Amino acid sequence: MTMIHHTITHEPLIDDDAITPLRVAYSPDSDDAFNFYAWEHGKVRLPGVQCTFEREHIIALNRAAATDRYDLVSISSVAYPALADQYVILASGNSIGRGYGPVLVSKHYNTLAQLRGKVVAVAGIPTTGGALAMMYVKGARFVEMQYDKIADAIATGEVDAGVMIHEELLFFPEKGLCRVCDLGETWCQDTGLPLPVGLNVLRRSVGDETAGRVAEICERSLQWAMDHYSEALAFASQFGRGCAEQHIAMFSNSDTLCLADDARRALGVMFHRVAELGIGPHLKQHDIVDACEEQSARQSHFVAPKVDVASFLAHAI
Repeated sequence: MTMIHHTITHEPLIDDDAITPLRVAYSPDSDDAFNFYAWEHGKVRLPGVQCTFEREHIIALNRAAATDRYDLVSISSVAYPALADQYVILASGNSIGRGYGPVLVSKHYNTLAQLRGKVVAVAGIPTTGGALAMMYVKGARFVEMQYDKIADAIATGEVDAGVMIHEELLFFPEKGLCRVCDLGETWCQDTGLPLPVGLNVLRRSVGDETAGRVAEICERSLQWAMDHYSEALAFASQFGRGCAEQHIAMFSNSDTLCLADDARRALGVMFHRVAELGIGPHLKQHDIVDACEEQSARQSHFVAPKVDVASFLAHAI
C-alpha cells in the first residue's frame, strides 16, 4: 500500500467576502471537544470560511461520512477504507493509542477464551473498538449498541461483555465491571505499532489549497487549547464521564498535533486488517494532508498538568 503525504503551503488567504461553507462534525467526547474548542469558539479563525459544528456518536459519524452531510468529520480509523475515494486524512486531530485503547470488559468472564460463543457489545461495525474485538475475541457474537449504554447492558446481564470506548474505558469500574483485555495494548504488542483509533478526514472536493488551510487550523486549534489548557479543559469537561483530564492526556497530545511516522505506518497495517476482516475494501494508497510548514515550525511546547496515564489505567482497570 502506498501512503502519499501532502504538505500544502497555502496561497494568500481567501478574502472574507468570498465565504466558503464548511460543515464540521465530531464526537461528543472530551478529547474531540478539547481539540475543536478554539476553532469552534473563535479563538482561532479560518478567514473566508464559514464553519458550522455538530456533534454525533461515532457510529453515526462513520455512516454520515458516506453521505454529503459533512465536509470535515471525525471517524473511526477502520471506517476510512470505505471512504478513501471521498476523503483525505488530515495530519492533525487524530486519536492515537500508545499501549492502550478500547477495553474489553465483563462482569463474569476474565479471559478471551471464555468469551467464545458469548454476546459482546460494540459501539458499531465499523468502529475501531468493534474491529479490534473481531480481531482478538475469536468466536464471540457481536451486537451493536450505543457506546455509553454498553456498561449498563453488561451489568444487567443483557450482554456478556462489551468494548469500552471514549471515557467509558476509564469509567467502567464504577459499574462493577472488570477488564478482560485492553484491545489497544493487544494491538500494540501484536503489530509493534501504535493504535490509530480515530481520524480527522476532509472531503476531497474542497480542493488542495483549502485542505492545507483546514489541516493548519486543526493544528492551531489544538495548540491553542494546549496553551490555554484550563479554559479548554473546562469546556471539554462538559462531555463524557468526568474523566476528561485523563482522557485528554491519552488522546489529545503530540500525536494529535501531527501524526508521527510510526502512526502513519500503523494506518497501513490497520487498513490491511480491515480488508482481511471483510469490513472494508483493500486500499492501494491513502492520502495524508499536513499543515503548511510555516505553521508546523511555529508549534510551541505544551506543558499540561502531570497525568500519569499508565498508573491511572493500572489502578482503574
